Amino acid sequence: MANTAGTTPEHAAARQALAVFGPVSRQEPIEWAGDTPLAPQLARFYREVGPEWIEIDTAGLPFLFFPLERLWDEQAGYRWNRRTAAQLVDWDEEWTVVAKQGADPFILDATTGRVLTAPGDDGWEDRLADPEPTFDSLEQMALALAATGSAWARWDDPFDEDWSLRPETTASVVGALEAVLGDHARAVAVARKFGYHQAR
Repeated sequence: MANTAGTTPEHAAARQALAVFGPVSRQEPIEWAGDTPLAPQLARFYREVGPEWIEIDTAGLPFLFFPLERLWDEQAGYRWNRRTAAQLVDWDEEWTVVAKQGADPFILDATTGRVLTAPGDDGWEDRLADPEPTFDSLEQMALALAATGSAWARWDDPFDEDWSLRPETTASVVGALEAVLGDHARAVAVARKFGYHQAR
């Protein structure tokens, strides 16, 4: 992003999109409870976008955002073992879980500013490779998750009589993601990660 201070159009759009689903407020780095410094991108995201407890319904489990004061606790099970508190060896120090869908985390890589997810559409626990870049920024991630939730919410009955997702439901989610990501193939891949396995 070109600006280094103040709210950018990307921040404003992400804040507006998330506010449909839950509270947003300006949150400062002092609210971070972590043992490591807060990534600059994340500090700015919480200052300018400011998700609190936000739940976005979608196929399967909802997307969850957390207030900054809670975010360090959400690293458990990823950065460290929940039971022993031992740090996990396959976790990069530059990574921070910033949102979740069930057990599947969305991870900010502070080195690149990109958001990582499990490779393919098998989910975090079944992954066979390192997480892969999925979104270019926190703001793009927020817009994509909100767009998916908005597309999902348009359908009173997203399932057919066999409890399979209707093709038109999936198509609307892909279309919403494509509007954010600017690429159809990328939108299909992301939709599949989110549980829309028949996306095409």
